[in-house]
Amino acid sequence: MSVRRGLSVLVIAGVAAALAAPAASAKTKVVVAGGPPPKASQAGGLKFPADLDMNAFFRKTVTIHAGDSVKWVFSKRVVHTVTFLAKGDTRPPLEGPDPANPYSGFNDSQGSPFWFNGQPSIAIPPEHAFPQGGDTADGKTYRNSGLSAPAFKPYTLKFPKKGTYKYLCLVHPGMDARVKVLPKSATIPSAKADRKARNKEYAKALKDAKRLGKLKPKGNSVVAGNDSTSVAWFRFFPATRTIKAGESVRFSITSKSEIHTMSFGPQPTDSFVMVLPQPAGPPRIQFDPRVIFPSDVPPLPPYTGANHGDGFFNTGVIDTNPASPNPSSVDVTFTKAGSYVYECTIHPGMQGTIKVE
Repeated sequence: MSVRRGLSVLVIAGVAAALAAPAASAKTKVVVAGGPPPKASQAGGLKFPADLDMNAFFRKTVTIHAGDSVKWVFSKRVVHTVTFLAKGDTRPPLEGPDPANPYSGFNDSQGSPFWFNGQPSIAIPPEHAFPQGGDTADGKTYRNSGLSAPAFKPYTLKFPKKGTYKYLCLVHPGMDARVKVLPKSATIPSAKADRKARNKEYAKALKDAKRLGKLKPKGNSVVAGNDSTSVAWFRFFPATRTIKAGESVRFSITSKSEIHTMSFGPQPTDSFVMVLPQPAGPPRIQFDPRVIFPSDVPPLPPYTGANHGDGFFNTGVIDTNPASPNPSSVDVTFTKAGSYVYECTIHPGMQGTIKVE
């Protein structure tokens, strides 16, 4: 991991003894970031739909003794971080514009440059993308697991001092939790009690998901997700929408923790993240503009099935973040009869169909 920010013989012996004792009794508790967890037993054997994720930590509050550690294991369905902010800091955005490195060289199937060439690239700074700080939490300085993908390796921190340590996921707003560190003499929940509480939290989230999964939007509308702050459906509601030629579909989003896109035609990339090696230091992590930006300057043109020569058409990211430049809904007009499959390029497998009669 990267950087963070005379005694007598009797005293030295006393300190050595004090340090030796915790080493024998120090324990590690496990918290699962997201869901479903890596092992079914970590959620009491509950079954999760293939298009459902949880943007929460389970359990939300873990209690340990001073000197103990917490190990976070990651759901392998979606990327998360475990981030302890420096004292006094507020949650930063995961990514930001980088005017020093504008996008360039992005063309459509006909060789025509996309409009976003020359726009500042959208990048994730190294302190968010990669592990930061040591392996011990002090409650004052920044500690970060980095993005869990691609390896999804567990992240462990030791907590030497009592206190309440709040942390969050930089990827998903509203995904936060805390570690309560009590004196060694205090009573803390047993492993069995932690398991029971975690299973209960997962069961509650699944119940919430079942309710949200019943959404039936009216009219010519499609909702991407329909999530709560802890439940994330990778599903379009409805999966198929039928309209008349010349009509428009309003694509919208309700989630406060996820973002989505609606992309038609051949996809120019199989990943929305670009990893660019650098001469020195960690690689540069930036978003592919063909995914996060609209394929055309808004307001978007009608979709004909032949846009950009091969039918590529993208709404760009939609979200509900008021601080974001992205819209929370986009209207798309369909002029020709046909059946058009679209997907969210950010979440593989999240697909829908627009049937135009």
